[in-house]
Amino acid sequence: LPVDRNIPVIGFIGRLEEQKGSDILVEAVSKFIGMNVQIIILGTGKTRFEQQIEKLEVLYPDKARGVAKFDVPMAHMLTAGADFMLIPSRFEPCGLIQLHAMRYGT
Repeated sequence: LPVDRNIPVIGFIGRLEEQKGSDILVEAVSKFIGMNVQIIILGTGKTRFEQQIEKLEVLYPDKARGVAKFDVPMAHMLTAGADFMLIPSRFEPCGLIQLHAMRYGT
Protein backbone atom coordinates (compact mmCIF):
# COMPACT_ATOMS: atom_id res chain seq x y z
CA LEU A 1 0.00 0.00 0.00
CA PRO A 2 1.15 3.56 -0.57
CA VAL A 3 2.69 5.04 2.58
CA ASP A 4 0.95 8.15 3.89
CA ARG A 5 1.46 9.17 7.51
CA ASN A 6 -1.90 10.96 7.43
CA ILE A 7 -3.89 7.81 6.61
CA PRO A 8 -4.47 5.40 9.51
CA VAL A 9 -3.80 1.71 8.91
CA ILE A 10 -6.25 -0.85 10.30
CA GLY A 11 -4.93 -4.39 10.68
CA PHE A 12 -6.47 -7.80 11.22
CA ILE A 13 -4.49 -10.93 12.03
CA GLY A 14 -6.32 -14.17 12.66
CA ARG A 15 -8.09 -17.27 11.53
CA LEU A 16 -10.64 -16.62 8.82
CA GLU A 17 -13.61 -18.34 10.46
CA GLU A 18 -17.00 -17.35 11.84
CA GLN A 19 -15.85 -17.49 15.48
CA LYS A 20 -13.24 -14.84 14.69
CA GLY A 21 -15.87 -12.68 12.98
CA SER A 22 -14.47 -13.05 9.47
CA ASP A 23 -17.94 -12.67 7.98
CA ILE A 24 -18.34 -9.39 9.89
CA LEU A 25 -14.85 -8.34 8.82
CA VAL A 26 -15.46 -8.94 5.11
CA GLU A 27 -18.74 -7.03 5.26
CA ALA A 28 -17.16 -4.14 7.18
CA VAL A 29 -14.30 -3.61 4.72
CA SER A 30 -16.55 -1.81 2.21
CA LYS A 31 -17.61 0.60 4.98
CA PHE A 32 -14.00 1.26 6.00
CA ILE A 33 -12.97 1.85 2.40
CA GLY A 34 -15.30 4.85 2.26
CA MET A 35 -13.25 6.43 5.05
CA ASN A 36 -9.75 7.77 4.72
CA VAL A 37 -8.07 4.56 5.97
CA GLN A 38 -6.11 1.61 4.68
CA ILE A 39 -6.86 -1.94 5.81
CA ILE A 40 -4.62 -5.01 5.82
CA ILE A 41 -5.96 -8.50 6.57
CA LEU A 42 -3.58 -11.38 7.29
CA GLY A 43 -4.85 -14.88 7.96
CA THR A 44 -5.86 -18.31 6.78
CA GLY A 45 -8.97 -20.38 7.25
CA LYS A 46 -12.10 -21.10 5.30
CA THR A 47 -11.59 -20.96 1.55
CA ARG A 48 -14.49 -18.56 0.94
CA PHE A 49 -13.03 -15.99 3.35
CA GLU A 50 -9.54 -16.43 1.89
CA GLN A 51 -10.93 -15.78 -1.60
CA GLN A 52 -12.83 -12.72 -0.40
CA ILE A 53 -9.83 -11.11 1.28
CA GLU A 54 -7.56 -11.84 -1.69
CA LYS A 55 -9.98 -9.86 -3.90
CA LEU A 56 -9.50 -6.73 -1.78
CA GLU A 57 -6.32 -5.69 -3.57
CA VAL A 58 -8.10 -5.85 -6.93
CA LEU A 59 -11.19 -4.01 -5.69
CA TYR A 60 -9.36 -1.36 -3.64
CA PRO A 61 -5.75 -1.24 -4.90
CA ASP A 62 -4.53 1.73 -2.83
CA LYS A 63 -6.72 1.08 0.20
CA ALA A 64 -6.67 -2.62 1.09
CA ARG A 65 -4.60 -5.79 1.09
CA GLY A 66 -5.70 -9.31 1.87
CA VAL A 67 -3.01 -11.90 2.48
CA ALA A 68 -4.40 -15.44 2.79
CA LYS A 69 -1.46 -16.99 4.58
CA PHE A 70 0.19 -16.71 7.95
CA ASP A 71 3.69 -15.38 8.14
CA VAL A 72 5.19 -14.55 11.55
CA PRO A 73 7.50 -11.73 10.37
CA MET A 74 4.62 -10.20 8.40
CA ALA A 75 2.36 -10.43 11.48
CA HIS A 76 4.99 -8.57 13.52
CA MET A 77 5.32 -5.88 10.85
CA LEU A 78 1.55 -5.47 10.62
CA THR A 79 1.16 -5.23 14.39
CA ALA A 80 4.00 -2.71 14.63
CA GLY A 81 2.87 -0.64 11.65
CA ALA A 82 -0.88 -0.54 12.19
CA ASP A 83 -2.61 2.29 13.98
CA PHE A 84 -5.52 0.05 14.99
CA MET A 85 -6.12 -3.69 15.20
CA LEU A 86 -9.57 -4.92 14.28
CA ILE A 87 -10.78 -7.82 16.45
CA PRO A 88 -14.35 -8.73 15.44
CA SER A 89 -14.38 -12.08 17.29
CA ARG A 90 -17.72 -13.33 18.53
CA PHE A 91 -15.87 -14.65 21.56
CA GLU A 92 -12.19 -14.63 22.37
CA PRO A 93 -11.01 -17.13 24.97
CA CYS A 94 -7.49 -15.71 25.27
CA GLY A 95 -7.03 -12.63 23.10
CA LEU A 96 -3.36 -12.81 22.15
CA ILE A 97 -3.72 -10.39 19.23
CA GLN A 98 -4.91 -7.58 21.47
CA LEU A 99 -2.14 -8.34 23.98
CA HIS A 100 0.46 -8.19 21.22
CA ALA A 101 -1.07 -4.96 19.89
CA MET A 102 -0.94 -3.39 23.35
CA ARG A 103 2.71 -4.41 23.69
CA TYR A 104 3.53 -2.85 20.31
CA GLY A 105 1.56 0.31 21.10
CA THR A 106 -0.96 -0.30 18.33
